[in-house]
Amino acid sequence: MRIDDYIDATNQATSQDDVFALFQSAAASLGYDRMMYRALRNHPDTSLPCVAKTYPEEWIAHYVAKGYVDTDPVGVRMLVSGLPFLWWEAVQKGNRHAGTILNEAEEFGLKDGAAVPIHGPNGECVGIGFASTVGGIDGRASLSKLQLMAVQFHTAYSALAQPRQLTAIHLTPREREILLWCGRGKSSWAIGEILHIAENSVEWHLKNIFRKLSVDSRVTAVVKALHLGLISL
Repeated sequence: MRIDDYIDATNQATSQDDVFALFQSAAASLGYDRMMYRALRNHPDTSLPCVAKTYPEEWIAHYVAKGYVDTDPVGVRMLVSGLPFLWWEAVQKGNRHAGTILNEAEEFGLKDGAAVPIHGPNGECVGIGFASTVGGIDGRASLSKLQLMAVQFHTAYSALAQPRQLTAIHLTPREREILLWCGRGKSSWAIGEILHIAENSVEWHLKNIFRKLSVDSRVTAVVKALHLGLISL
């Protein structure tokens, strides 16, 4: 499924189940047939081990019984990182316990794992884990695409759980212009050159955009603006 088709389909979905099904299909196209959408901090569903999942039930039961909810190195790293990463990158040298958790996950058919943390306002953090039952995935090559899919899923899924925002978000023409170039992968320096403004001015506009959209990254800002119809790529 093409990214733009995926974004359109999830934006038009009318139920959380439909959004999750579309997300599953998109992730499967990258080789990931297992996933977990988990609230990590300051979220209404933080008390639950997961919000939506396709991980094996046996692994979930084992994970909770062993107390991995609080010690999982992948979950710990998602709390402090804003970037996607591969599971093995969360294991520090000498931390045998962390390695044990990932080895056990593989025994339950969760291989070549990847993770996408998503941070929101007021310290909110959710994490999305991906794995393959087959393995052999070049996770590094698909990580940025996986992040875009995950952020779009979270945006569309959350929107269906909450009432429509009554106060309209207004972006200035310059802010929309900067977001469009962010969506095309341009750096602040490159955007400044294109728009003939200082790099610091680009960063200032981005801070205002993040504040208005209640996000903390360019990817999330672009996805949320697309979802709200504020920009179109």
